[in-house]
Amino acid sequence: MKRTTSALDAGRLAALLEEINERLRAMEERIHNLELRMGDAAKPMAAKPVASAPAPQPVAVAKEEDRIEPEILMVIAAAVAAFMGKKARIRRVRRSATPGMNPWAQQGRVSIQASHTIR
Repeated sequence: MKRTTSALDAGRLAALLEEINERLRAMEERIHNLELRMGDAAKPMAAKPVASAPAPQPVAVAKEEDRIEPEILMVIAAAVAAFMGKKARIRRVRRSATPGMNPWAQQGRVSIQASHTIR
């Protein structure tokens, strides 16, 4: 009786495997058709190296400790270019006013304190 069950399971397994392979082929065909429809629209994003974005120049340097290093600016420019898919002009980059404070936590405190009724 075990052999019949194993043979049945093997047959069912083969059918499931064939169904999975058929779905995979259909998905590959759909992806290929979509890539053909997109044509050259997708190629510039994939072909452009992210590092080709020029490093933005800081507008004004206030203090030496507030100065953002050129390497950091290049990383920010590369991240923006990767996200947008094209070069973008970064107008301003600045450090947080209070480096030890989380702005989300501060806003939460403001909301809680504003909800209190004053007597």
